[in-house]
Amino acid sequence: MNSLVLSCIAVLGAVVRPGLALSAAPQPQCWREPQALFHAQDPPTCLPPTQTSPLPKQKNEEGEEAYSHPIWSHKPYCMYKEPPGYCTFTTHSFRNGSGLSIIASRAAAKAASALFPAAHSAPIYSPSLYTVRDMPGKGKGLVATRPIPKGETILLDSPRLIASHQFPSRVHPPQGRKLFHQAIAQLPPADRALVLGLDASLGGAHVEDVLKTNAFACQIDDAGTGDGYMCLFPAVSRINHACMPNAHARFVPASLLMEVKAQRAIGAGEEITISYGKLELLRAERQELYQRGWGFRCTCELCMRGEGEVRESDGRRGRFAELRGRLGALTEGGFDAERVIGWEMELLEISHEEGLEVVMAEDLERLAYVYAGLGRLDEARNWASKARDNLLRWTVVDGGPDLDIKRVEELLRELG
Repeated sequence: MNSLVLSCIAVLGAVVRPGLALSAAPQPQCWREPQALFHAQDPPTCLPPTQTSPLPKQKNEEGEEAYSHPIWSHKPYCMYKEPPGYCTFTTHSFRNGSGLSIIASRAAAKAASALFPAAHSAPIYSPSLYTVRDMPGKGKGLVATRPIPKGETILLDSPRLIASHQFPSRVHPPQGRKLFHQAIAQLPPADRALVLGLDASLGGAHVEDVLKTNAFACQIDDAGTGDGYMCLFPAVSRINHACMPNAHARFVPASLLMEVKAQRAIGAGEEITISYGKLELLRAERQELYQRGWGFRCTCELCMRGEGEVRESDGRRGRFAELRGRLGALTEGGFDAERVIGWEMELLEISHEEGLEVVMAEDLERLAYVYAGLGRLDEARNWASKARDNLLRWTVVDGGPDLDIKRVEELLRELG
């Protein structure tokens, strides 16, 4: 059991869950991050609207290799001053009759196109699970048409646009807008109408406003280019925010799709919601985040509760953050196993009351290591199994980071 005890010590401190890292370079646009990381999300960061870079040359030619690629339905439209250069690539046969435009370097677009077969083979979920309705004060929203059990996949949405986070700062603004407009104009008519029909609320020209209001951040295999990317998923963009949502979305890098699953049982006629930010924030923090980052005042059920209930919820969430901080500060010689178990049990109770299940895998895993270190192997196996199930249900995706699940499965093998 020595190896388990050592692993226990290593995990008792801050468990850093690998994320879909985005480039830290400043960007002249604001973009939402994907729901796969909403619980760790900060609001968008914007540059002032001015650009100081010289005007790049425009070029409508494309290298023979990329142009002859059989999947692209249009000749790539390119603008660049120096490598890597950015082009708009469009296919009319991405998945299930939908098109996709990509604004990226040639190498990144080629790498992304290698994932198209996985998107083609991904399951198609019936849209009969939900309908789009006007939601008072929210624009459009998705409403369940029948009861949806916890864990059921609601939709697997295809992107209609994937764009490099870096390109807006590396081309002149009018050229960036041209690349965007070209990306939308080259889509099939039905997809173009879907994109342009989305809500626009953050200001600017219509196409840019739609993108700023609705785009999520995503990380794709871009052949080592190292850019972050923004993705537009029309169906997911229709899902409104709630601070205690009933659904959870995560980006699937291997197929470029966005999966939305029921986080709890959803009743027929109930609006389907996801969270745009960290799930554990207090009400004042949430209101400031969404007003500053997305331009709306949250009126979800949790935020509109009476002041007494809000104080109780904020108290639980504050305690959640406090305990997470204490657990993250633990060191090899500075913890008491029974105290750690008590803290984790309290966190689990708070997570149940506040709807934080999707962020609890590290706590379940920590409990497994603590019980293993105490020699209580049946309990260790129980908690390790719960950690594995939580990761597989809410976190692990095909093509995404897998360090956590590998570590938990190794623990289960050692426990026997």
